[in-house]
Amino acid sequence: MVNRWLKTNCLVASATAFWLTALSPVPAIAKGISYSLALAASVQLVGESRRLIVQDARNAALRAMNQELEQVEIALHTQQQEQALYEVYGTAPTYPPEVKQELTQSLEHLYKEPSAEHPGETSPSTSITRGFYLAVKSLLEVKGETYVIEKVLRLGGGQWEKGKQQLQQILEEGQANGW
Repeated sequence: MVNRWLKTNCLVASATAFWLTALSPVPAIAKGISYSLALAASVQLVGESRRLIVQDARNAALRAMNQELEQVEIALHTQQQEQALYEVYGTAPTYPPEVKQELTQSLEHLYKEPSAEHPGETSPSTSITRGFYLAVKSLLEVKGETYVIEKVLRLGGGQWEKGKQQLQQILEEGQANGW
């Protein structure tokens, strides 16, 4: 099958050539034949253009559908991986939204305190340190290590290792004190 674009361009060229031939100084019979051929080429051009538009629209729709399918496939694959991780590590405990919010707020409050910004210094109050440890431990169960390091300790990205060490120090201190 001839490429539709090539066929359309040939029809445009022939219609234009016949039309210009009819406008040139030629006998009346030649003008009539040229007008007739220009009209016939123009009618075929309209039909071919319509088919070309439909074909291009169909191709664009297929590309969009394929792209959507790829995105759905990636999302499904990610969901399957997350499900496999939950199966390996067990199901995460679920807390009501109010409890999650309260734990997050208390943990953020404890982290924003001046004593929490300096991990090497000891806190003057063990109850604050204990509360911070318990909040971190609860969030680890609910949200995981990544959430605590990025959202609570605010040490994600290039400071990931520092955040991981700081989290480990918090957990070791809590375990050493028997909390």
